[in-house]
Amino acid sequence: MKIVMRLHESPFLRMKNGEKIREYRVNDEKRQQIRKGDVIEFRKYPEENETILMEVKEIEPYNTLEEAITAHFETDFQSRYSSISDVVKSFQKFYTPEEIKKYGIVVYQVEKKRITHQNATVCYLKKDNQVLMLKFSKKWGHVYAPPGGKFESGESPIDCILREYKEETGLTLHNIKLQGISYWKDSVEGIIFVYICEEFEGTLTESKEGKLEWIDMEELTNLEQFEQNKLFTPYLFRKEIFEGKFRLDNQCRVLQYEMRDQ
Repeated sequence: MKIVMRLHESPFLRMKNGEKIREYRVNDEKRQQIRKGDVIEFRKYPEENETILMEVKEIEPYNTLEEAITAHFETDFQSRYSSISDVVKSFQKFYTPEEIKKYGIVVYQVEKKRITHQNATVCYLKKDNQVLMLKFSKKWGHVYAPPGGKFESGESPIDCILREYKEETGLTLHNIKLQGISYWKDSVEGIIFVYICEEFEGTLTESKEGKLEWIDMEELTNLEQFEQNKLFTPYLFRKEIFEGKFRLDNQCRVLQYEMRDQ
């Protein structure tokens, strides 16, 4: 379960920097639904242009605000307030005595949510000013993409692309070079490690994913590709490593992006 809460700038920054590990709220019906392991998305108020994800590690209900503050005064408040009563007064700007009496107070101990990325690799293999591309036959609307795929357990990025390329094309790559990193986010998020290569051995085989085609370099930007791939195509086969950052919709269309050379 994911919950949204808003924090003013000062507590937001303290939480972001790891100085604030507890959040105090009136334990109303909404907060009563929260369980250990849930994720709270804290938004910096009032702009709401920055967020952090925190996982709920412990939940402590209290009957009164004084009880909740007293339990954690030394660790959470003593450096900023002279007394428990001063802390209570500061909270009363946000919650009425009637609300607190009706619902009580709940304290969430939180820590930063570690994101699990869905990582993958691709490689653009160049030969005689042509690049080997895969035209999908069943999924993704018959778009073109370079061979590659997702990591398996225990693999490094290079392990992954060497295996995937061999499985999809029958070719063994040599002297591959990392050309860029493409970060993407839709409902989940991941990183694509983008490699280039000009040395290989083996015989090209048919792919179960679609048709393998050698495409002229000049035609790459005209191909029907994933929008994300099309936007970083001009950065291929350069000396500089690129970094792309893409926000996508649920159809893999690009909503917003940034490109940077390193």
